[in-house]
Amino acid sequence: MSLLIESFTVLRKEVVSELRSRVAVSSVGLFALTTLVAVAYQIGPYRIHEQDRPHLHSALLWIILFFAASSGLPRVFVKEEDAHTAKALRLAARPGAVFTGKFLFNLVLLLGLEFFLVPLFSIFMGFSVANVPALTLVLVAGALGLAATATMVAAIISRATGSATLFVVLAVPLVLPMLVFLIQGTRMAVTAAELSAVLPSLRAVFSLTGVTLVSSAFLFPVVWHD
Repeated sequence: MSLLIESFTVLRKEVVSELRSRVAVSSVGLFALTTLVAVAYQIGPYRIHEQDRPHLHSALLWIILFFAASSGLPRVFVKEEDAHTAKALRLAARPGAVFTGKFLFNLVLLLGLEFFLVPLFSIFMGFSVANVPALTLVLVAGALGLAATATMVAAIISRATGSATLFVVLAVPLVLPMLVFLIQGTRMAVTAAELSAVLPSLRAVFSLTGVTLVSSAFLFPVVWHD
C-alpha cells in the first residue's frame, strides 16, 4: 500500500471516528461561538474607532481562531492514547502516513472552523474586507500553518498528564511568529484592494509552514515510536 493511500486511510478513520463522537467539532465550534459572542457583547462593531478597526479586528479574529483550534486539534493523538489504540495504529500504518492523515484531518477541521466563524465575525463585529480573495488566501495559509504545528505538538504531548495545558504552553511560542504575519496579512486584506499587499505575509507564513512540515517529517517517527 502506498504512503498516499495509507494517509487517506488514516484520514478516513479520523473522519469516521469524529462523526461518531463529534467531540473535536463540538469543542472547537462551541469555544469559537462563545468567545465571539463575549467579545462582540463587550466590544461590538461600534465601540472601536474607524481607524483602529483593521488592526483590532485582525488580531481578535486570529486570537479566537487559534484558541478555538487549541481546544480540539490536540485530540487527534490524545484520543489514541486514551482509547489505547495507539499501539495498533503504530503497527497498522507507517509514521509518515499517520502524521499526514492526522494533519489533513486537522486542516479540514480548521478550514471548517474558518468557514463557520469568519461570516459570524463579520456580522457581529462589523468586519468589512476590501479584498476577499486575499483574505481567503491568508485564511488558507493560516489553516495550513496552524494544522502542521498543532499536529506535531499534539504528538509530543499526547502521553503527558494535563495535555491540554501543555499543548498551549508548547504551541504558543511556535505559532507566535506565524500569528504575527497572519494578523498583518489579514489587516492588509481588509484595507488594501491589491492582492500584492498580502504577498509578503503569505510568503512568510508559507515559509514557516514549510519549515514545520520538513522538521516534522524527520522528528515525528522518533516521537511516535518513543
